[in-house]
Amino acid sequence: MAAANELIEEEKGKNHTLLARDLEKILQNGNGHAKPLASNVAPWLQFPEPPKDKETGFSLLEVKQFDLTWDHLVLSETIFDTLNEIVLENRKQDILIAHGLKPKSNLLFCGPPGCGKTQTAKVLSSALGLPLVYVNLTAVFSSYLGETATNLQKIFSYVQHGEWVVLFDEFDAIARDRNTPNEHGEIKRLVNSLLQLIDTAEGSSLFIAATNHENLLDTAVWRRFDEVIFFDRPTLDLRTALFARYLSAIRYSGIDLSEFATRVELATGADIERICSDAMKAALLQGEQELSADDLEAAIARYLARERIIANSTEMSTT
Repeated sequence: MAAANELIEEEKGKNHTLLARDLEKILQNGNGHAKPLASNVAPWLQFPEPPKDKETGFSLLEVKQFDLTWDHLVLSETIFDTLNEIVLENRKQDILIAHGLKPKSNLLFCGPPGCGKTQTAKVLSSALGLPLVYVNLTAVFSSYLGETATNLQKIFSYVQHGEWVVLFDEFDAIARDRNTPNEHGEIKRLVNSLLQLIDTAEGSSLFIAATNHENLLDTAVWRRFDEVIFFDRPTLDLRTALFARYLSAIRYSGIDLSEFATRVELATGADIERICSDAMKAALLQGEQELSADDLEAAIARYLARERIIANSTEMSTT
């Protein structure tokens, strides 16, 4: 027993939270049966088969497991503090429940695309040692009247029998404002069903809804969330940190990353990742082992050209 506990603490010290949690469960159960791992971790240990859409047969969700740390995120200190608070509450939920309190379990992530919402959900699942259930909204929507609400019911029924981090990406697609002019009745019934499912959900899972269009959400939806986190475009300091992170696989001596970060004021984390990827590929394919300022210059020029195309396209679509 002492050796097992020592091994668990050692894995925790290495930030191997998923492995440590599974070892703890095996030790606690005493019968060698822990909660099965996700299929992408151990193929011989499976979760129950995900529910499927009646019409297409497509799975309504995917179960994945990650082994990430906070180092995989570049976010503001304010967001980090909030996330750490959420993790602490959920790790020690037994203490809160004993005093008639509940941990924050419904989170809304909003803000521009490419600013870290999905990645943060993955890191939270790792920090809590829980599998991530990714809801496939493409499969959820059905051409059959009322079947979409039925698919949502299947998802909530599935997750209440386990402990997960559940991610509803592009949440505005199913939680659209019911008072929008010309909105048809099916959407209104869908939102009503969603609100009821959220209100009656049981279990100790962490639900995360993510949207790039929070202005489209129904007003009643906001009250269902314990915490709302806005993922804004990164500041200059964060952009510089993002450049450093995504260029860590190659040498770039003599390059002032903050200078390049200044030139991409509206870039998201995803934009900076693409810029760095393009720059590194250009250097490596030319046989270089060190990144040059010219490589970054070319990658940023490509990014800015891409942004101009998008901006022009947007202007044309609104005229």
